Amino acid sequence: MAKRTAAVFVATLVAVVAASAHADDQAPNTFKAHGVSFSYPGAWIEIPATYQIQIGTPLWMETVGPAPQPAAPAPGAPAQPSPTPQPSPPRPDLVTLAAFHLSVSLTKKDIARYKNSIALSISRLAAQAHGQLLSGPIRVSMGRLPGYRFELTVQLSDGTMLQNRVVVVFRKKTEYFLNCQHPQNDPLTAEIDGGCDQIMQSFRRGL
Repeated sequence: MAKRTAAVFVATLVAVVAASAHADDQAPNTFKAHGVSFSYPGAWIEIPATYQIQIGTPLWMETVGPAPQPAAPAPGAPAQPSPTPQPSPPRPDLVTLAAFHLSVSLTKKDIARYKNSIALSISRLAAQAHGQLLSGPIRVSMGRLPGYRFELTVQLSDGTMLQNRVVVVFRKKTEYFLNCQHPQNDPLTAEIDGGCDQIMQSFRRGL
């Protein structure tokens, strides 16, 4: 058994300047690279992110999420025209998809053999991030690839508690890792959950 069959990321956004928009107002975006494709809400953008917890080295990693809202003017300040919308502080509402190489091959026929090991790995990593495993493993399929879904919490260094949907699916010695995260009781919870569903349903291998 490989030492790592799943990885957990806790992401913190770096500053991104972008205009705000509502996800329902635009046609979906389509991502195509690394031999995979998926769609995500049209108002979302690709996001540079740094990671507080990272186990293993990904073959590649992509992060998308809602565009930051323009910062509101200070109370009592006169309105001034601005050619460039100014973003509010970065938020950890985002979705990350990554791929890893494994030393063992997992298929539909033998994935159940590794179920407990994968669950234990996710549970330990949640505890390491001062969170806990809430549910899972739940058997799922993403892009016709077999895997498991988990719900867990993790805590950022500033004390923010995040809710995470983690999905890991496998194609032989390649693991695809999806992490959909948002702060608990966050106003963007429904948008992140909906975007996560969209990515899971549209994910395909081969371009």
